Amino acid sequence: MGQAWDNLKYSYKSIKEIPEDLRPREKLLKLGAEHLSDEELLAVILGSGTKGFDVLKLAKELVSMGWEELEKKDIGELLKIKGLGLVKALQVKALIELSKRLRLSKRGTFIRNPKEAVEFLRDKFDERRESLIAIFLDLSNRVLDYEVVAVGKVNTVFAEPKDILFKAVKLSANGIIISHNHPQGEPSPSNDDINFTERLRKACELLGFELLDHIILSEEGYFSFKEEGLI
Repeated sequence: MGQAWDNLKYSYKSIKEIPEDLRPREKLLKLGAEHLSDEELLAVILGSGTKGFDVLKLAKELVSMGWEELEKKDIGELLKIKGLGLVKALQVKALIELSKRLRLSKRGTFIRNPKEAVEFLRDKFDERRESLIAIFLDLSNRVLDYEVVAVGKVNTVFAEPKDILFKAVKLSANGIIISHNHPQGEPSPSNDDINFTERLRKACELLGFELLDHIILSEEGYFSFKEEGLI
């Protein structure tokens, strides 16, 4: 066509007058969401207009108000916008709430105590076998990343401190939490668990990391080395 899709400009009276391959849904399908304007993205979400208001016209009117202004409005205030009925007002409110939650999620997950670590870890283990997971945190206890370091058999797993510390160095982490699960039995630590934790603590100390906790999970609960004074 000699011109990038996302740079094409067009005037319209209604969406039906736009060439079919330039309509928001078709552009999204062919080019991806990043090539659509705010108005076009909102038009895709709204799906259709209302009586006397073409969907693109309605979307343009809403976007022109500014997202921050729309975020402040409750359903009653949104309903005062010409052309916006109850269903569309609910769609806009849901969209704004989702975008707000997305912004909050990007600020990161913080782990400040063993219970928050357990909550973070619960859905990350394979219940059929023992695994070792390392969580890497910054100075503010924000999770930078986590990694399944090793996967073993039902009640055995093996790893070396270097398997954990390699990624800690790569991420420039400050703190490390390790955790493994006991698919069967209680979450009590074995002698091997205690010895490995001490080896890892010393290795962390040498490299400038802080081993914050070692948590063992099982169906019966959890065991925190930190809470029990073993770290």
